[in-house]
Amino acid sequence: MRVLITVWPTASHLFPAIPLAWALQGAGHEVHVASPPKLWKDITAAGLTAVPLGDEESTPEYSGEYVTLPPKERGRLARELDLDPRDAHEWEMFSVFLVTAVEMFHQVPAERGAPAPLIDDLVAHAREWRPDLVLWDTWPAAAVAARSCGAAHARLLWGADVTGWALERFARAGTPPANPLREVVRPVAERYGFAPDDELLLGQWTVDPTPPELHLPVPARRVQMRWVPYTRGAVQPGWLYPVPERPRVALTLGTTAQMFDYANGAMLRAMMDAVAGMDIEVVATLTPGQLADLDVPDNVRVVDYIPLGQLLPTCAALIHHGGFGSFATAVAHEVPQLIEMGAGIESPEFARSLLDAGAGLAVHHEKDGTDGIRERLTRLLAEPGFTAGARKLHADWLALPSPNDVVPMLEKLTALHRARS
Repeated sequence: MRVLITVWPTASHLFPAIPLAWALQGAGHEVHVASPPKLWKDITAAGLTAVPLGDEESTPEYSGEYVTLPPKERGRLARELDLDPRDAHEWEMFSVFLVTAVEMFHQVPAERGAPAPLIDDLVAHAREWRPDLVLWDTWPAAAVAARSCGAAHARLLWGADVTGWALERFARAGTPPANPLREVVRPVAERYGFAPDDELLLGQWTVDPTPPELHLPVPARRVQMRWVPYTRGAVQPGWLYPVPERPRVALTLGTTAQMFDYANGAMLRAMMDAVAGMDIEVVATLTPGQLADLDVPDNVRVVDYIPLGQLLPTCAALIHHGGFGSFATAVAHEVPQLIEMGAGIESPEFARSLLDAGAGLAVHHEKDGTDGIRERLTRLLAEPGFTAGARKLHADWLALPSPNDVVPMLEKLTALHRARS
């Protein structure tokens, strides 16, 4: 069969899809990955076919100030939905990140007939190539493209299913307010003659690589899949082996932070102050921009980039921002983790999984300070229970179906859902 994959155009969204794309190709299926220009090099480097969508000028640039819903609007919706305080994290993920991310790449000109390059190119390719299955993450326009050519379609999650969570919350409200995500997708759906129904937001089913304990109660069909870490390739550096006698600790803020040269100066200074003088070797993957105005201790080696899959087998612990890629790679290599709660919007959900398994600790540089960071890292390296917890998480991860294992299920679901004239 033919499979078209679309992802939100950052490496942190593309990389989780690559092992599944390889599994599909290994089973004899054709795979195309449709993307704006920013990802073409990474797609082709993975041995996959990149399908161009738009060009540099038509691709919006993400900015930290790019927020679709103002705070007052978010507050009003939260009151109308009668959200519980325990819903705060999911609501922030939905109303701040998700709606913004979708709105950025679903812009349709108000003028009738005016071009919308990213969306029009995606639909045109689907109609011309006629895939059997479309897989997408934060791109409901891909569901519109699938419907326009009769393909089956499914979401490929990159974290907790906040779309499904929000749909359930809106549905149970006494007088449901307008769902902002549905309103963002509406112009795209209507451009091609469709209504923005739940299937365009949830897919016909969902491929879910998140740990089962993080699953939210949502009205979506779920195919569970193990998250297999993938990163850009790199030549192994000469300093990596032999492994030093003193513990080696990795520190990363993730792929997306590197791409945007994002740095929280106060957080990094607290991290550097905390590890200074400790009898450990720290390998920090930071860009020159992230290092600006930062005093780097003698026991910290700074590198622009090294794949975590190369580095973590030599490490006793990982300090990171709480992103799924870093979390899952540490799980795959049985490495205890220290999650900085002030660095990433996903950190609460993965910190919860980590703490429940006893595989690591969480810290917040503003609340806990340098002493708190040092104390937790010292515990992580000294107490054997964290290593046992990391092994437990690893065993749970191995018990989930691999990308190769789920291909037969995708084939059956595709045959069930695709429409052919």
